Amino acid sequence: MQNKPDLLDRASEIMRVLACVFLVGMALTTGTDVLGRAFRHPLFGSDEVVALLAGLVTAFTLPHAHQSQSHIAVDLVVGRMSAPLRRALAQFTDLLSLALFAVVAWRMFDFALDLERAGVRTMSLGLREYFVVAVVGLGFVVFTLLIGRDVLRRAKGRI
Repeated sequence: MQNKPDLLDRASEIMRVLACVFLVGMALTTGTDVLGRAFRHPLFGSDEVVALLAGLVTAFTLPHAHQSQSHIAVDLVVGRMSAPLRRALAQFTDLLSLALFAVVAWRMFDFALDLERAGVRTMSLGLREYFVVAVVGLGFVVFTLLIGRDVLRRAKGRI
């Protein structure tokens, strides 16, 4: 029986779709720049746009990667463990991940506030960097909440 998608599942799916859009934007920007360079008219600021989109793609794909369990696992060792030991190890690693990414999310928002106060902008296009950093922080918040949900579900025996 499938669980009805909740707010976190919907946010993860929206972020996955946006990550795909950002990835296509990166490819189009890079392709346009390369083509423009062939005709001696490169796309001004393309390196900045691609770098900002790369940060968004990375942060927005983390929740989906966690949900689909598409991250790297060491099955050689873990596969030989008993089921209760595997569950305990998964719970331990999820608790560590929860703590780590909660701190990362908090620090991203803190860094975004510092950038906003300092008025930091990108070199070529003058884009405000704090907004992208805050959106990346939002991606880490969703990722952290998904990990926390898994920790609670595993503690209740639902995973």
